Amino acid sequence: MRQHTTSSAPTRILATLSKSPTRRRSVHLIGLGTAALLALAGCAATTATTGDGHTDQALSHVHGIVADPEGDGFLLGTHEGIFPATQTGELGQRVTGSDFDAMGLTVVDDTLLASGHPGPDTPVELGTPNLGIIRSADRAETWEPVAFTGEKDFHALTAGPDGTIYGLSSDSTQLQISTDQGSTWNATGAALVAVSFAVDTAGRIVAATPDGLQVSTDDAATFALWPNAPLLFMLNASPDHQRLVGVGNGGKIWVTTAGATQWTEAGTVHGTAQAIAITNTGDMLIVDDSGITHVPQE
Repeated sequence: MRQHTTSSAPTRILATLSKSPTRRRSVHLIGLGTAALLALAGCAATTATTGDGHTDQALSHVHGIVADPEGDGFLLGTHEGIFPATQTGELGQRVTGSDFDAMGLTVVDDTLLASGHPGPDTPVELGTPNLGIIRSADRAETWEPVAFTGEKDFHALTAGPDGTIYGLSSDSTQLQISTDQGSTWNATGAALVAVSFAVDTAGRIVAATPDGLQVSTDDAATFALWPNAPLLFMLNASPDHQRLVGVGNGGKIWVTTAGATQWTEAGTVHGTAQAIAITNTGDMLIVDDSGITHVPQE
């Protein structure tokens, strides 16, 4: 069994990747020129397994990971819907009522917000061909449309520690901001190309862009390059927003803490990374070409 190159070995790998050809997801990222960012267009198939190794369902792509608002684990936003995972990465069955393609997923307190495209059994009132912004107060069991229904598909969607939500749709470079759990949005953010965002408790909004890591300290009105930061194409924040994690060139994993000026190398993924998350204590959950791996803090 392969291991991620970190100071602590991963405890187990609970999913394996299919080597058969799969669909490539459609991404509409304006002007992305680096190989690392373009790699996000690939959809490697992940065969999800339960703890006893029984294959349950192939997942064509994991778009993002958020903390489970009703437990200690995670929720994975995938091409096939929302799937729960324990803290150690054991994958559960898809949450009933969430068969849509969850391109964007974030959580505010105990409320989930998502975006993407409808699945075969997605209620028509949630929107088509794009979901806009939909919201769930019961851990993804049921959803309601709240904004841009049928119009927009947010690939970058994140929430800050104060509940402010930041989103970038696939048809625009104008950053949208919501302060009422996604009901209304204002295009008051800066115009930029980014594939993911993370927000820390120091008030920094960090954006992964093809020109380098950029930071805003004025509620996304302006962004400036983070000096000497690694080039990252994937970002996530811990549930308490005290830690940030990212994946960059060469599959290197980087971490930092709220208010810090430097990033620390924390390992290397296997092949192409699909999603990464970090807990309040520094544990990481990684989805890459080796499957789903839990990497504990040293």
